[in-house]
Amino acid sequence: AVGMKQLLLIFILLYAANTARAGDMFTVMTYNVENLFDTVHDAGKRDTEFLPDGERRWNGWRMWKKLKDIGKVIAAADTVNPCGLIGLCEVENNNVMTYLTQRTPMRTLDYRYVMTDSRDERGIDVALLYCPQLFQLSHHQSIRARTETATRDVLYACGIMPGGDTLDVYMVHLPSKLGKAVAEHNRQQITQELLAHADSVSRVRSNKTILIMGDFNDELEGGQMKPYSKSGFTDLTEGLEPGTYKYQGEWGFLDHILIKTTREKRTECKVVNQPFMLEREKNGGGRRPRRTYLGPHYHGGISDHLPVIVRIEQ
Repeated sequence: AVGMKQLLLIFILLYAANTARAGDMFTVMTYNVENLFDTVHDAGKRDTEFLPDGERRWNGWRMWKKLKDIGKVIAAADTVNPCGLIGLCEVENNNVMTYLTQRTPMRTLDYRYVMTDSRDERGIDVALLYCPQLFQLSHHQSIRARTETATRDVLYACGIMPGGDTLDVYMVHLPSKLGKAVAEHNRQQITQELLAHADSVSRVRSNKTILIMGDFNDELEGGQMKPYSKSGFTDLTEGLEPGTYKYQGEWGFLDHILIKTTREKRTECKVVNQPFMLEREKNGGGRRPRRTYLGPHYHGGISDHLPVIVRIEQ
């Protein structure tokens, strides 16, 4: 098996080669990393289950293992181009993002990050990692929709790809469809305000490439995905295998990358499903993501989701 150091060495060599020639394709990744918490209580947030004395007995060793494993996933995601942008869902705060980018083997890759600071009760947010040599960040902001209850903000960022084109990116983690009608209202409100913002960006871009990506908590054919297609976005995950999330033995897509462009651009999209990210189901139902916890019990995996990457023609 290829170890973390070997993966990072390959990644760095590819990174240097692609930076030098600016690459023909720009790689973007989205990944729900499943409850990436630190071990310290955030005042006002409901994070006690992820403390050393909490229900899940979350501690420093478990946190650092998860951080290093996430770095391994990022290093293994694309063996053709290093990821210029990486969107992460379910990250708690600046602490875990600083640890990931500066205190794991990922520090050699010089990623920077921006993230939201939303009103989510558990304190989980979304973040964007970017490589300054591959993506020149010019602006970012949080979009806080007028929802009925506190939920996660959308992260918007724009910047320049090595080929010179502007890329506008929205990183989302929509509320789950489960529960009360208020959750459905919140989902609709976030979608409405996000698309209004994207429409305003679209009007000022003569040559636009806009991505909306993240965990939508909905399948491709789900009702909440229709407004995006009506607004001119194409879901690049359509037709991909196997899926990003497995529930009751069935694969599905909760994580999507949507694109809207002025001119047709070649894209290559795939699910990242390296063997070290998966485990075999006991009932013979094939493989599934190896998650960090099974219920309250520590399981030692990385996440219950698989990431998606897309290579975009520059």
